[in-house]
Amino acid sequence: MELFDEENIHTTLDEQWENYGTLNYIEDERRESYADSAVERSELLGQIAAMIDRHLTRQESEILRSYFGLQMKRVSVEELALRNGVSKKRIIRIVGDAVDKLRFSDDAIDIWKYLYRK
Repeated sequence: MELFDEENIHTTLDEQWENYGTLNYIEDERRESYADSAVERSELLGQIAAMIDRHLTRQESEILRSYFGLQMKRVSVEELALRNGVSKKRIIRIVGDAVDKLRFSDDAIDIWKYLYRK
């Protein structure tokens, strides 16, 4: 799984935690292990990717994935506008419309159930 930090630099999960040595002494109140949460995150990303592929056009999918940095490096609105030959306002509109399509899809219900299971 590819990850990018807050500065949009490619990183691994281990590198993200190397500077947080003091957190090693804080007890994790969650019952799941680090490996389990990584598996769940990967599964959730897979479900989201499948939902995007099913409900969005190719252009909407590429713009949404780039805008949010889903399984790729995050790209600015300006860069997306240049790549697609449209205005920044149009990119923002495409992202908003794509999110609305996903929000009201049947797959979104399954993802919510997965996230809020007990």
